[in-house]
Amino acid sequence: MSKNQLCTIMTFSKKDVIRAGVSLASDELVHDDDSFQKTMDILTYWRDSHIQSLNNAHKLLNTFIHKVDKNVFVAKRLKRFDSIKKKLQRFEQMQLKNMQDIGGIRVVATTLEHVDSIFKILAQESCFYNNGQFIKFDNYIDQPKDDGYRCLHIVGRFNNNDGDERKIEFQLRTKLQHSWATSLEIVDIFTGQNLKGNSGFLNYQTFFKSVSEQFQVMENLQGFKDDDKEAFLKQYLNGVVSSPAVIKQCYMITEFLNRKIGTNSIENQLKYYCETAKKINIDLSSGAYSDGYVLIQLDTSTQKISYEFFPKARHSEASLKYSYYEKLFSKEEKLIVTLLSTDAVGGLKQAYPNYFADSEFFLAHIQYIKMAVLIIDIQKKLERVQSPIN
Repeated sequence: MSKNQLCTIMTFSKKDVIRAGVSLASDELVHDDDSFQKTMDILTYWRDSHIQSLNNAHKLLNTFIHKVDKNVFVAKRLKRFDSIKKKLQRFEQMQLKNMQDIGGIRVVATTLEHVDSIFKILAQESCFYNNGQFIKFDNYIDQPKDDGYRCLHIVGRFNNNDGDERKIEFQLRTKLQHSWATSLEIVDIFTGQNLKGNSGFLNYQTFFKSVSEQFQVMENLQGFKDDDKEAFLKQYLNGVVSSPAVIKQCYMITEFLNRKIGTNSIENQLKYYCETAKKINIDLSSGAYSDGYVLIQLDTSTQKISYEFFPKARHSEASLKYSYYEKLFSKEEKLIVTLLSTDAVGGLKQAYPNYFADSEFFLAHIQYIKMAVLIIDIQKKLERVQSPIN
């Protein structure tokens, strides 16, 4: 698409935004070019109206975040077309105008204690309240979703350039919780499932939910909190061996990882996804990008990636081109496009699980589960050898 094909982004009414949301939820939209283009124009306008609000939300975090956790990672994003579509289809009463996570900030902290401290500071800000109540707050750490997802969600209101308020969702999670979500989402992409939408192959669902429960056990151990690997490993293994229910769960996880897909095990497939994501991240982070945006196209069937850089002053052009490619790729499930701020470049693999997930952290902690199973098997063999012959 040439620059001459790019037009100025128009403004639309709230009713237009509501109607666009209804259209987005329909699978027939992609078959009507005129309706699709109009809907995408409205979506582009609505997403762009969240950009300054998102930046203002980020500024609030920057006033304190690194004092609380020097190793915290913060990333911001605008919700993608296909994610918006799936959410509108999943919730019949959902309106695009009222969707509270068009703009989102992900905060990946070191430990559960860091997450709690960050939340307590944010909770003192009036922008998160309406008539004395949280606009929206979900504690998926203490009360995880059915699939095992764990994170704190809190929504605040922030002004954009026109002085209009837009809602921005903060997602607060630990590095280990993030690695879990990261791995689940990349499995979705490479296998064509929808585990994030709480559907997909039952064995995968059970696997991820069980791993989430084991990770929660790990994060509450003192050795994990102190970053003392020796103490952590001892505490975890002792805890597993003493609980029949946990032993059963660890066996199930290990057996699933050992299953074959063709000539490869599921674990090797996960490692392959990890390596692919790492290559993508290296490719992007090696570029000499200044302040701006990167428009990225990914073919998940070939792992081929292409991207284009836009300086900050050309954001409107980048946004319009983003919408153009979303339309172009809407009928191709293996072709994915996203527009990222260069704030995230160099940390894409931590920040954007749909494309640049570094699942190595996930796989490393899976090894502790496998190690527990190995120790239990060794103990069983020793008991059989040592038991008297009847």
